Amino acid sequence: MRRIVLFVLTVFFVSACSRKNIVKTKESIITDSVEVVNKKNTLMSSIMTISNIIPLETSEHSILGEIEKIIKRDGFIYVKSRNRPLALFDEKGRFIHNIGKIGAGPEDYSMLADFDINNKEIYILTINKIQVYDLEGNWIRTVPLDLNASGIRLTDDKMLIFALGNENVIHLLDNSGQKMKSLLKRNQALRICRNISFVKYGNYILFPMGRSNDILAYDTSGNGVFKKISYLSSGQLSNEEESDFMENNQSYKKELDNLGFFDGMITDNTHVIVPFIKKGKVTLWIKNIRTSQIQAYELSSLKNDLTFSSTHSFFLDNMESKDAFLTYVMPYKLKEYLQKTQHQEKNQHYERLNKVMENCEDEGNPILIEYKIKDL
Repeated sequence: MRRIVLFVLTVFFVSACSRKNIVKTKESIITDSVEVVNKKNTLMSSIMTISNIIPLETSEHSILGEIEKIIKRDGFIYVKSRNRPLALFDEKGRFIHNIGKIGAGPEDYSMLADFDINNKEIYILTINKIQVYDLEGNWIRTVPLDLNASGIRLTDDKMLIFALGNENVIHLLDNSGQKMKSLLKRNQALRICRNISFVKYGNYILFPMGRSNDILAYDTSGNGVFKKISYLSSGQLSNEEESDFMENNQSYKKELDNLGFFDGMITDNTHVIVPFIKKGKVTLWIKNIRTSQIQAYELSSLKNDLTFSSTHSFFLDNMESKDAFLTYVMPYKLKEYLQKTQHQEKNQHYERLNKVMENCEDEGNPILIEYKIKDL
C-alpha cells in the first residue's frame, strides 16, 4: 500500500451558490456496525483470483521511471512514470508509443501532473493548462487553465480538477476549461495529494477528503449533484477534525492513529476496497457494489499465495482498471520472491509466474497483475 489513506462545512463557494453546492447525506460506502472482521489466517487465493498477467515490454523506447499511475481502459494501458512522457501499451503489454513529449513547445507539456482518457482523447494535465492528444499521440488542442492543478477526472462533457493553490480545492469545469463550480475550502487535511485524486464508484466520482471519513461525491447519473458521504457508517474522524488536529496538535499523527484514518480506496466495476488504519493495524473492507455484501480482514491475517510478495503490495491506490483490480511487481523483485518460495513450485500460481519470468528481463519494466474478488 504505497499510500496507506472546525465545524461542519458551512461555507461553499462561487459566491451566491454557497452551501447549496454540496448536499450532506448519511450515505456511506461500508455499513460496518454489524460486520465481523476476520482475524484468522486466510490465503489470498480464497478471496481473490488472478485473471491476467501482463509483462510490459522493455525496449530502448519504452523504459519507464518510477511508476506513479497506471490506467487500463478500453484495451490500452497508460503509464505515468517519473520524468517520462505518458507511455501507451496495448492490452498484451506491447509498447505502442509515447503520448506527446516533455518539453517547452506549444504541443508539449513541461511536466506530467496527471492524465485521464475520454472518447479516445487523452487529457494531459500540466502547469496552467491541459494538452489534449489522440491515441496516435497527435496533439489536438490546448485547454488553458487559470489554476495550477495536480489532479483531473473526465466525465461526459465536463472535468473535475484538484488544485491545492487556490482557495477552493475542487473545481468543475466544462471542456473549454471554464469554471462551473468551485468547492471545498482549502485546509490542512485537504493538502494530501494522491496519484489518483478521483475514484470511480458506481455513478459517483469520489474525492477522498484527506485521511478522514469524509468523501466528496459527484453524481454523474444526470443531475450533477455534489454530495458529502462517508467511508464507514459508524462515524469516524471528520475532515474538519483532521484539519484541526494538523493545525493545533504537534503529535497529530499519533492522534490520527489512535482515532483511526483512511488510506484512500480502490475500485473496479464490481467491488470497492477500503483500507482503514487504527493503532497500527490495517483493516481491509471489501464491498460488492452490486449486492452490497461486505467482507473485512485484518491485513496481517492475509497470506499472499498469489505472488508471494508482501500482502500490502496488492492494494496500490495508483492503479485503475474497470474490469479488474490492478497491481504490479518489478521483475527483479518477483524473481527474489520466487527464489525464496521454491517450496511452492507445485503451486499453480508459482508455476504461472515462473513461466512469465522466463521471458522477462530482471531490470525490465513492471509486470502488471489483474485480479478479481471472488463472490461470497
